[in-house]
Amino acid sequence: MATLVLTNHPTISLWTKYITFADGQKENRLAWFLVSLILHATVLVPLTFILVYSLGGYVIPCLATSMVIFFANIVANMSGANTRSTIFLFGLSLLVHCLILIITVAGI
Repeated sequence: MATLVLTNHPTISLWTKYITFADGQKENRLAWFLVSLILHATVLVPLTFILVYSLGGYVIPCLATSMVIFFANIVANMSGANTRSTIFLFGLSLLVHCLILIITVAGI
């Protein structure tokens, strides 16, 4: 008589993949800091401000949010926060800047 063997393959969640990626980036910590600093200072904050201002969006709340996120990234990177935190903050800042731009362009 044959037996049926059921195996349960562990599923790897998105969070587990992120943790594995972030832990593997410890040696590239300076590069993440520089990319975050340069991208925020030269692209994200100025682009957000220019588009929000020129399209008649909510200038003060959007600029304040953009600057808070910018300084949060700088403080996290300069204070020696772990790589998981800095990469998460960088991703969060990209998401928030995209949301600000989408809301402004949509005219909400």
